[in-house]
Amino acid sequence: MAVIVVAEDDAGTRKLLTVVLQRMGHEVHDAPDGAMAWDLVCSSRPDLVISDVNMPRMNGFELLDRVRSHPQLMLTPFVLLTSLQERKDMRMGMRMGADDYITKPFQSGELRDAVQAQLDRLATREAAQELHVRHVVTGALEVQARALGDDFEDRLAQALNEQWPGGDRAAQSEQHLARATVLSAGIQDYPAWLQALSADALSLLLRRFYDNSGDTVFLFGATTLHFVGEGVVAVFADHDTAVSAPHSLRAIRAAWGLRSAAAGLQAFVARQFPGRALPRFDVGIALHSGPVALMRLEGLLGGAAQTVPVGQTVAQAIALQRHAPAMQGTVTVSVPVLRAVTGAVRPVRRHLITLPGQAEPMDVCAVEPPPAVTS
Repeated sequence: MAVIVVAEDDAGTRKLLTVVLQRMGHEVHDAPDGAMAWDLVCSSRPDLVISDVNMPRMNGFELLDRVRSHPQLMLTPFVLLTSLQERKDMRMGMRMGADDYITKPFQSGELRDAVQAQLDRLATREAAQELHVRHVVTGALEVQARALGDDFEDRLAQALNEQWPGGDRAAQSEQHLARATVLSAGIQDYPAWLQALSADALSLLLRRFYDNSGDTVFLFGATTLHFVGEGVVAVFADHDTAVSAPHSLRAIRAAWGLRSAAAGLQAFVARQFPGRALPRFDVGIALHSGPVALMRLEGLLGGAAQTVPVGQTVAQAIALQRHAPAMQGTVTVSVPVLRAVTGAVRPVRRHLITLPGQAEPMDVCAVEPPPAVTS
């Protein structure tokens, strides 16, 4: 059971929020304005605050600012309520440090999902602190950077042999993962590379990209890796008890590792093709989470079995990587992933994007690593 403070001046909406949260088993303290809500926050030290934006005496932004400025309360998850017409409120709230927002009118299921995501985030953050995830990941990134030289494959070949398609991991029977994080990464401006390089030269570049991508994602505990044209798709799940960090956190760390590897590949391109007017090598990366099936295909790749991730989650991750607006140095994540990795990323821009074949737009966010990760 969690303690939740609700701030909402509309009595009907406040009642709906309270009833839904109490039915989830939580202890709810509600207030009709920001000032009373602040008193409740100080006295109850809640696990979560849900606040409307426009309220008398103290609005939602002022309440958020007070929570974020308080040394003992500053990490309290905070969800804003705003109308569909007040998109600017959402953007301002995210810049001020809100963890999520819910647009009014909302469905009970939306509220339950958003609340559960923030409470799961608390558990993830505590586990990450106990396991010193940041220290481990930073060390892994340093190893990755040092290992980007020509001897990288030799040093990790034996460790990765069992994890590449066709190895022991791929030899598992078909699996259905109730929730996993899918990472899709592809070469930016690929048509320009097609025009600029011969088939042999392009093959050399793609092989280097694929090898470095595989080394990176398996370093962070990917379940499987699959090649798709000029890109790769990796799946991260929590079924492996030997891996402690949650799958979304490992996937976002792998994404930062791929961005680091891209910088190394740019140096490789400069060495391999000196004096050529080539595009700058970069990768677009997107993450989405949901159910994934791992389908085993026999008799491919010279007789070796291959494990292929399939399902809507995979298709949406690939489409998101290919169609999301490119922002250099960022990674595009869906809102379910954003909620799971809050604190491990810095939101840059959140927007709606309509993917091919999808009737409803997807809510996504471009994110950057926090300063501690890039140092």
